[in-house]
Amino acid sequence: MRRAAFLFPLVLFFGAGVAAAAEPPQALFDRAGAAYREGKFDEAARGYEAILAQGVHDPRVHYNLANAYFKQGRLGPAILEYERSLRLDPSDDEARDNLALARGLLRDKVTEPELQYPVRVLKETIETLPSGVLTGGFLVFWFGAWGAMGLVPVTASWVRRRLLGYGALALGLVALTFGAALLYQARQVSAGVGIVMADRVDVRSGPGEENTVLFTVHEGTRMELRHSVEAWTQVSLPNGLSGWVPAGSVEKV
Repeated sequence: MRRAAFLFPLVLFFGAGVAAAAEPPQALFDRAGAAYREGKFDEAARGYEAILAQGVHDPRVHYNLANAYFKQGRLGPAILEYERSLRLDPSDDEARDNLALARGLLRDKVTEPELQYPVRVLKETIETLPSGVLTGGFLVFWFGAWGAMGLVPVTASWVRRRLLGYGALALGLVALTFGAALLYQARQVSAGVGIVMADRVDVRSGPGEENTVLFTVHEGTRMELRHSVEAWTQVSLPNGLSGWVPAGSVEKV
């Protein structure tokens, strides 16, 4: 795992309510980096945690904290921080490589079912399109469809009315496609993703200890978060398995 990120200048974004008496984030960052280089990974982790506790949002802080956790063998927290780093900076190939390395050490090898070529391409396209593009496309084609329908009654030619009808139908179908893609993207964002933080967690058929254990997951496993009921969270794996876990056993990315 490379440490070059420690040499980069730190750009800090401060949240509200940072105590004036707290040690400056830059000083904490430098001290944590020195501790990491000396092999004091626990001390380095505490330094980066202190920066985050001050409301600082920077991918390098999450990345370096992930490295410190990884060196301590804490795969769950390491994967969580790599994921958070990539949320802030998706272009960081080093963080992506280290995340893949950490995932390769997990006990749970969960694979997503292989999608057929056209479906996979459509899914990847939807996930990469900004929501503004999908919303704009939906509105343009939706109003275009209604506009074409509105011209049908006032058009004298039967041939033109028929063409307008076909055009309205085609525009409506495209609008529905954009709408479905927008709903899919919104669902993906709102569901949330969590990382298992406990050594092992039993996934149950319902929210409560009295329910049947369906399967067991281990630290570092990535799961989609669905719903919460009191102290329980409904989760699902990429392979379709789902159930309920104690809310404190997973942490949202």
